Amino acid sequence: MLILNSFTELNKIERSVNLAIGFFDGVHEGHEAVIRNVSCDDGSATVVLTFDPHPSNILSPNLSPPIITPLEHKQRLIAKLGVDYLLVIKFDKDRANQSAEKFVGEIVDSCELKSISVGNEFRFGCERKGDVDFLTELGRDLGFKVFGIDRVRDERGDVISSTRIRESLKSGNLKEAKSLLGRDFSISGLVTKGDGIGREMSFPTANIEDLESAAIPHGVYAVLADLGGESFKGVANLGVRPTVMSSNNSKPKLEVHLFDFDRVIYGKILEISFVEYLREEKKFNSLADLKNQINDDVNVAKRMFS
Repeated sequence: MLILNSFTELNKIERSVNLAIGFFDGVHEGHEAVIRNVSCDDGSATVVLTFDPHPSNILSPNLSPPIITPLEHKQRLIAKLGVDYLLVIKFDKDRANQSAEKFVGEIVDSCELKSISVGNEFRFGCERKGDVDFLTELGRDLGFKVFGIDRVRDERGDVISSTRIRESLKSGNLKEAKSLLGRDFSISGLVTKGDGIGREMSFPTANIEDLESAAIPHGVYAVLADLGGESFKGVANLGVRPTVMSSNNSKPKLEVHLFDFDRVIYGKILEISFVEYLREEKKFNSLADLKNQINDDVNVAKRMFS
């Protein structure tokens, strides 16, 4: 999947374009229905258009929701769906004030547009005047098809939404979040070199410091780690490491101990899927006490995975 950052870059595509539009936070099952609708076997290009940052950051920053999947992680999740291109459009005040018609005009002027797929509730343009009916009218005039995709519902018949997923994650309900996402909630990031304390305790960790998202409560989790398509089991601590860090360092960090793993992976991208919550993060009186607790955590996780 190639990343594009402007409408003019669509000119690089020398074939007709099927376009899916949305913010797609979480890339949940409802989003996947919209994105998969652009797939076809006639040689057309599949393009997903998303925005950065979330439009509400510009329109109503005080009400902006926490992000489930920040941009880089969202890119990786969308790439797994097999699309050809991801178009990331900067959302700023100028974009917020742009009319719906001009927004569509930019797209049409930049490529041979064959179709647009959006969720039926999708709104866009200044004062949110653009919707599926508006797109359909324009499509008739400008020669592209429009597909409004119904919202996907869960087994109870309730609509799957990013809002519900955020609420599930905030409360630590990983099971419900998984049912809505269609997969375990995950965080991805670059593995950086830590302070070596885990290795000293015989539990070496892969450390992800510049967390893109921490939508779930701090604590210790049984996890699955994806490294370039390989999967490994492990335990992870998400939090501020109160036993070894000073109280004024509140920036969260993810430390992952992978079972039966002894590779140097600094600089690699690791995707951590959170399978089950084991316990809360807490401060221990000594490193010896912490080591004993980690050993217990590892044993619990291994029994869970067996």
